[in-house]
Amino acid sequence: MRTLLVSGILLVFMLVQLWQGGDAKKTIDGDGSGYYAYLTAILHYKTTDFKAVFDYEKSQRGLDYMGHYFHEYKGKTVNKYYLGTALLILPFYLLAMLYSRMAFLPLDGYHIIFQYAVGLAAAFYLALGLLLTNSLLSTYNIKKPVRLLVLLSLMLGTNLFYYAFLHPAHSHVYSFAAIAGFAYFARIYMLKGHSKHLFVSAFLFGIVGLIRPSNMILLLLIPFFASDFLQFKLRLTTLFAKPVTLLWLALAFLLSFGWQPLFNFIQTGDLILYTYKNEGFHFLNPATYSFLFSYQKGFFVYTPLMLLVFSGLMVLYRQSKFQFYGFVGFFVLLVYMLSSWWNWFFGDSFGMRSMIDYYAILAVLLGLGFSSLLSLKAGRVFLSLFLMLVVPLNLVQAYQYERGIIHPDAMTKEKYWYVFLKTAKSYEHILGGQPEPIFKSLDAYDRLDFFMDMETASAVWTSNGIKLSGESFSGMHLAELNESNPFSPTLVLSGNQIITNEGGAGLSYVSANLIYRELEPNAASRALVVYAATNRNNQLVFYKVQKLKQLPDNITNRWRYGSYGFKIPAWNSEVAQVKVYVWNPEGSLFQLDDMAVSIFYSADD
Repeated sequence: MRTLLVSGILLVFMLVQLWQGGDAKKTIDGDGSGYYAYLTAILHYKTTDFKAVFDYEKSQRGLDYMGHYFHEYKGKTVNKYYLGTALLILPFYLLAMLYSRMAFLPLDGYHIIFQYAVGLAAAFYLALGLLLTNSLLSTYNIKKPVRLLVLLSLMLGTNLFYYAFLHPAHSHVYSFAAIAGFAYFARIYMLKGHSKHLFVSAFLFGIVGLIRPSNMILLLLIPFFASDFLQFKLRLTTLFAKPVTLLWLALAFLLSFGWQPLFNFIQTGDLILYTYKNEGFHFLNPATYSFLFSYQKGFFVYTPLMLLVFSGLMVLYRQSKFQFYGFVGFFVLLVYMLSSWWNWFFGDSFGMRSMIDYYAILAVLLGLGFSSLLSLKAGRVFLSLFLMLVVPLNLVQAYQYERGIIHPDAMTKEKYWYVFLKTAKSYEHILGGQPEPIFKSLDAYDRLDFFMDMETASAVWTSNGIKLSGESFSGMHLAELNESNPFSPTLVLSGNQIITNEGGAGLSYVSANLIYRELEPNAASRALVVYAATNRNNQLVFYKVQKLKQLPDNITNRWRYGSYGFKIPAWNSEVAQVKVYVWNPEGSLFQLDDMAVSIFYSADD
């Protein structure tokens, strides 16, 4: 099994790299750049300050780059992510440095060899995580053929595939491996009571927290690893009767987790930092149903394989009610915590990526369910058909997400079925988004409001395309965009209209609302709502867009409402002018009315 898994993973890794071609240069991207940044900051720039990494990334990324994982604290640029992912990638980074030095290639940490190294690191930890999961499954008396089927299903039938092979710099495959290791050694300790297994699990628990501190909720799963309450009570009683053992456990934990407070102290003088600035939990308003079942990111919608967890739960209930309640209690708390995060869908992501970390645990339930189904003829038929559906579905949707056919954060029921199983290039980036979410209510900010009703002249609005019409949404005028006039009336702010904040904390959000009508089928499908900021040399310093229309629908001659929102960096003295407008790059025919723009800002950090 070990040879088969490792060989299969290496083969998939190589095939994905060949398929990506030049796009492999973008392997270190998105949130993954933040996790990876520890390596380049320390080993390339020789500093614990992430300012140099931020400046480098800004020079390489698009004009909408904001470096959302970096914040200012005590005059230093700090990283909101913990360093565990970087620590696990480190051996592969060093190999990339060695190879690059021998081949006279750049040692900047971002050359193509470093990109491949991160991909190889993720493939390694995928293999390690699956092998540890296999060992965990064996402790629950799940037979080898069933274990192999479960592992292949996890790799090919879930978004673990995407985050292991296509976005390997993200933390999830590393958390998956660390949690699989912790779970296996904690389970072995419960079964055998040997202290060495307990020390290893404590060390791995530190790694779990060092990668993603919220995953330390895993400690509440300990009862699930015991066969029954008496065994659980015996192990705890024995453990707490030995204070010296507890001390060694704490040291084993700190040996791994302690790297983060040590880094914090070297960087800022503080051991503990809350680096998730302006982010947090809404525990009184969890999005539990959406987290599990919505078309936007629902766990069971985008990873339907996990529906078979319920078959495993029925088996577990019959085998051990203690383990059943231990798992259910943990799962409920886990979903409650994750769905209470302010951005419950975790931003741009394929499926519910926050659940990937726990797939080794869910694999136990899958193993029990698979075993039960395979013991019956009808069950074998059902399982075969189910896997034949969900595995290809997962692979097709991973491709769709990578190509921009599935929207990264704003899917709906209508959008889901519009692009269902579609892979043609014409479907790429055809779907519109939603206003970007923020942690604090917009009511907490100061605001500037601007309105263009197309009826009266304004000192801050241009009059592009405005014409008299008896078919306007309100009043007697509207704006018409077509081939000769691709731009809408534009909000233009400059001079003393720019509210500056040199500390970078003042401006936070732009909201735009408008009414539009298409005179040709899908005339606005490629139109964009644009926010643009220029400096005193008339150079663009920030540029961000959202699609005007959500999805093609062939509806014409009907006024419809559109709402858009952008996170933007604070205006400072370098910003000379900002504009908000609609751009019609294809020159098709549609109309606008009643454009409203609000600028939300705060003088407080």
